[in-house]
This record gives sequence, C-alpha cells and structure tokens, in this order.
Amino acid sequence: MANVGTRDYFLSDIPLEKAQQIFMARLATLGGDGENFIERIKIHDSVNRVLSENVFAEFSSPSVNTAAMDGISIHSSHSVGANETNPVILDLHKTFHWVDTGDPIPEGCDAVVMIEEVSIVTHDKVSIMSPVAPYEHVRRLAEDIAAPELLLPIGSTIRPLDLACFAASGIADVAVSLKPKIALMPTGNELIKIGQKPGPGEVVEFNSLVLTGLLKEYGAQPHVVDAVEDNLIKLSSAITDLTVENDVVIVIAGSSAGSEDYTAEAIRRSGEILVHGVAIRPGHPVILGIVNETPIIGIPGFPSSAAMTADLFIRPLVSHMLGKRTFGEETLNAIIARKITSPLGEEEFVRVNLARIGDHYVANPTARGASLTLAMSKCDGIARIPSSTDGVPEGHVLSVDLLRSRSEIQNTIIISGSDDIALRLLDTEISKNSNIRIICSSVGSVGGLLALGKGYAHMAGSHLLDPETGEYNSGAVSRFLPQLPVHIIDFVGRTQGLIVPKGNPRNLEGVEDLLKSGVRFINRQKGSGTRLFTDYLISEFNLDSTAILGYQVEEYTHWAIAAAVESGDADVGVGIKAAAMSSSLDFIPLGEEKYQLVVPSIYVKDSEWFSIIMDVLKGSTLSDQIKCLGGYDVSNMGKVDAVIE
Repeated sequence: MANVGTRDYFLSDIPLEKAQQIFMARLATLGGDGENFIERIKIHDSVNRVLSENVFAEFSSPSVNTAAMDGISIHSSHSVGANETNPVILDLHKTFHWVDTGDPIPEGCDAVVMIEEVSIVTHDKVSIMSPVAPYEHVRRLAEDIAAPELLLPIGSTIRPLDLACFAASGIADVAVSLKPKIALMPTGNELIKIGQKPGPGEVVEFNSLVLTGLLKEYGAQPHVVDAVEDNLIKLSSAITDLTVENDVVIVIAGSSAGSEDYTAEAIRRSGEILVHGVAIRPGHPVILGIVNETPIIGIPGFPSSAAMTADLFIRPLVSHMLGKRTFGEETLNAIIARKITSPLGEEEFVRVNLARIGDHYVANPTARGASLTLAMSKCDGIARIPSSTDGVPEGHVLSVDLLRSRSEIQNTIIISGSDDIALRLLDTEISKNSNIRIICSSVGSVGGLLALGKGYAHMAGSHLLDPETGEYNSGAVSRFLPQLPVHIIDFVGRTQGLIVPKGNPRNLEGVEDLLKSGVRFINRQKGSGTRLFTDYLISEFNLDSTAILGYQVEEYTHWAIAAAVESGDADVGVGIKAAAMSSSLDFIPLGEEKYQLVVPSIYVKDSEWFSIIMDVLKGSTLSDQIKCLGGYDVSNMGKVDAVIE
C-alpha cells in the first residue's frame, strides 16, 4: 500500500471566532519584507486594487477660479443697484467678459452672471437687471480638493469613482498590494474534468471553478493545478512543492475523517496543523495549517461547505494579505444631521457619510456639486430626496443606499467641528491596527459642539477662544452643552497667523495691516474657531471689519485659505502655520491656540473605540508624524485638560 503512516481521524469543534483568531495570530508571526509585496501601477489599471500607501493630492482642484455657468464674468461691485427699472450697462473687456462653464475667471472678476440673465444691447454692450454676490456661479480655487488633502487612505480598494479624484489632483500612479498567488489543488480518485460525462463513482470537479471566481472577487490571483489522487505521500509532496511559488495553498476535499481523507495528515507531515474542525455547518471539517511558512487551508469537498469556508477563512486571509478595508452594499435608515435643500419637482441623490451613534445611524451630507470628485469618492451611501419635496429638515429619517458595509459603518467615529489634517493622520494610524474609521464633518467649532449636543457626532474638534478669560473651549462647552457631561482632551497646539505670498510683497506685519489700501483678505466661515480668533483680534485693535476688503468672502479650511493666497486670489488670510508651510507660503504668527477634542463622558467610561484613540494619541508614532508637518505642538497630546459635569 502506498498510503502509510497514521492518519488523523480527530475532528475538533473549535468555535468559529476562536479558529479565526488562532489562524490570524499564527499568520502574524510569518516573516517577509513588506516592500516585496508592493507594486506601482498607472491609475488606469488600478480599479479593484488595494492601496499600500496613503494618497494625497498633488495639486488643488480646481487649480484656478472657474466659471460654473455660461454667461459673463464681472466684478460683483459693477452689479450693485441693478434692477428691472434701472439695469446696469456693462462694456465688453472693460467691465465684463464672455465665459463658458469651466473657463478660468479673468483677472479683476469675481462673479458670473448666467447667460439667461444677460440682455445684449450692442455687439460690445450688455445689460443686467439684478446684482450678483462675490463668487456667485464661480467654482472657487480648491473648492473640490485642497492639496495636500488625503484622497484615499492605505488599505482602501480603489473604485472607478476614485480615479476622478486621482486624475483631478495630479496622481498618475499609485502603490498597490500585489495580488496573493493562491494555488487550488483538487484531490480525489473520483474526479473528472468539466465537460466529461461521469460514470459510476465519478464526480465532475467544479469546486475549483467556483473557488477561482471567489478568489478573484476577493482580490487574489488564483490558479488551479492538476488533481492529486488520494495518496498520502503524493499529497504531502504536492503541498510542499506548491509552497515554493505560492503565497497560499488550498487543498480541495479530503479534509474529513473518512478512510480516504488524507489532507490533515499530509499537512501535519510537512508542517503544522493549527485547526482541524470548526463548530459550523456547513464546513465543519475545515483545516487550517502552515507549511514552509505558507498558509494551507483544507477545504471540504461538498460545494456548499467549500463556498462557506471560502467566505469565512479565505476572504479574511486575502484581505489581511492585501491590507484591505472591506466594503459592502445594503440599505439602512439614518437621521440627517444637517438640513438638505432640493429643487421641488426633481428627485435628487445626495451623498452622505454614515456612522452609528447610540441606537441610531446618522448621515452627514458631503459637499454637493456635479464636479466634486472627492465627495463622490469618500461617501458611504446615497440618500434619495423625493421630487415631491423641496428638501428635508435636520433630524429627518431617510433611507440610504450603502456604498460600504454596515459593519464598517458601525465602526465609524464621527468627529464634527473644526477640521485639521492631523485628524487624517489620526485616522490612518488608528486604521492600521483596528477596524475603526474616522470621518471628519467640517462644520466649524461651534457647529461641532452643537452636533455633539444633538447626538450627531461622537466627538467634536474645537478651538474656541473665550476673550474674557483667554481660555480655550471650556467656556464654549459650558455655554453650548450645559446638560452634557464631557471630557476635553488635548490634541494639538497650533500657531495661528497671517498666510501671505512668498516674500510677503505687501509687507504685512499684523492684523492692523488688513486695512492697507488694496489688500485683499479671505476669511473663514462664521462659527469657525479661526473666524472667532480673527474677529477677536479685529476687536482688540479696534478695526472696522467692513473696511477690510474681502472680509465677507469665506472659505471652510485652512488649506483652502492657503490655496487662495498661493493662486493670487487673495493677498492674505488667517490660518495655521502648517497650511502655509504645505504651500511654501510665508507666515506671520499672531498667537498660539489649543485644538482639543470634546468627548461625552459616557464614551470615556464605556467604549473600546475611545481607549484605542487614546492609546494612539499617547503614543509616539502619531505625534512624530504631526510634528513633521510643522507648526504643531504635540507635547500635551492625549492629556485630559478638563472634565465638565
């Protein structure tokens, strides 16, 4: 007899979770240089591949102010007073320019009048009968993407929608994980090939066909080898040989305890058995082992068992090897965290980010606009606004079609309030060693505290200065969250100041210079901590804000402020030093501030995700990354600054 040696008839009943833990823990001990499993490819070929690096925008999009409508570009001041009885006459090239959608806005113009609102007087004169506001019908510089914004984090599976973000921001190639090479080895004397008619005792071998499709779906590179007969020596030798050129070996059939089931003993002879038998139906006799530092999985021969064990063990194995974040597709009901307006009579599809907070799901609408590629790429789901309504109010419940799995959404933490690139680094660092994902809802510091009070966020990012005490955040928290016990956690210290072009051509030295003749200022939005800081300084210097050119023009991030200055759209804006440094701009310090995280005390006492975040905050890896950005103080990161009951 060729089959010699003791065969393993024993099948255990290890719980599924324990079996998975044993397998993954052993895999973590396997060696290998991560660099050998990465390749760089053109974005054209990157769909469904898994990122092995964070992808940051190389340049902003749009790179200049562009027309959002067909019509004429003008300076908004030339439209003041226009009405039906007193239309304003404009001269070609002197006070207006013809533009089409997507055209750059000519120098000296800051708005577009839609073609429908323009009346032709002569070949070089037009009239308008209503005024336009600054930047009306204009796609602002960096409105979509503000470099160096994080486009997609490591571990993400690249979707067709992501390609638009890459292309719009200068990304031509990306680093992706190599697809694991997986050998599928059918076993059994009874097997015949597809297309052959089975005789007595013969079985068409199609498990490998199904598993090949599943493996491709998981992101692997499968190939099927010739079937091996039920022979212990041949089976053991074949498994060993396959480990030389493959990252995983899957043995199909022979995993049970029958008289011709040799898979377990063949694996044991060549390596080690980690698990043989899991408390599941179907799929009970699955084998998990290691041979020559290569994972070996023995798949039961019944088709339903094979497919089940593939989903339970091979899918997570491939995801692990790729460093992959997984996605899915479902529908759920969610509370809309912000009012959504929509044109009556038109059904609108609004992209949202999602998270579970308490016993309900919360949907935060992302930026809207047909040209916004980043919002399209980063959204978690799509909410449908019926044509019979003109929108939905805050707090309304809508059905959302998911673009990510429910499990990923349940592991999502919403940080609402003031945005900062350091939060992106926090998300990246946390996602390396956990299933937690962080979503930032940029609504300003005041908006973040209000969202926290309404149950629309897990945490709030805030840097609100109390002018009377000189303290940050405590006063605002007491004012806006009087009934909510919270912990205030130090995140980063930031230097706020004037962001000006390289060389500071206007010779600006402080906030009082905003009143210099012709100096164009760009402001932050109402409710942001930077806006409150700016207004505090304006008040301290007894300046008239209405005399500051551009005071009413607003942007929503520090990087958008920097992009506006870099492009020449503004001469100065108030922002953090890191934003100026990222765009190689000059910076005039105005003061230091505390950017802190406000967390309901219930999460501090009772949530695993908060413990994970605190561990990352107190570690050195994240602080070192943030320090490299410049303009940040991380000395108190993770310290509890105050507890407000």
